[in-house]
Amino acid sequence: MDSAAQPPVGTPWHQATFGASFVRFWRGYAIFRGKAARAEFWFWALWWFLISLVANIAFGAGVLTLLTDPSGLAAPPPQVEQALEAFNPFPVWGYLLSILPLGAQIALGLFTVLALASLMPWIAISVRRLHDTGRSGWWVLLAAVPLGNAVLAVLLALPSIDRAQAVR
Repeated sequence: MDSAAQPPVGTPWHQATFGASFVRFWRGYAIFRGKAARAEFWFWALWWFLISLVANIAFGAGVLTLLTDPSGLAAPPPQVEQALEAFNPFPVWGYLLSILPLGAQIALGLFTVLALASLMPWIAISVRRLHDTGRSGWWVLLAAVPLGNAVLAVLLALPSIDRAQAVR
């Protein structure tokens, strides 16, 4: 199905492709009304997994180079030692980030920017997916509860239901 024949975001598209799900995710940046089919949601989840995997490999490679050649490490400044004694994590994180190789810093920075940019569309597509299962979008708040992500994942994996079958 070409892009001209795609249903609008908010209308479930059960034949969504891997590539089209990426585009629909970003087009539905703040669309909380409507529905999202399982294909749309889980293809985006696969995109996110692959993006995260690449970022983690780049970050891990940078950390491994640091661990295999620690000769470039300087002793932590006194503020870091004081922070460790006072249980203040901010100077410690600043020090740890400063000793990372440039590649790891770039990977971490890019992934952080992408994660923040995709937070709202992640919530939006989750709400639309919950609507497609006949549930309120407020169920997305389960993500804020310990072990709530597991329950939310099950709800997001449920099959679509017709509006006539929806219990309201």
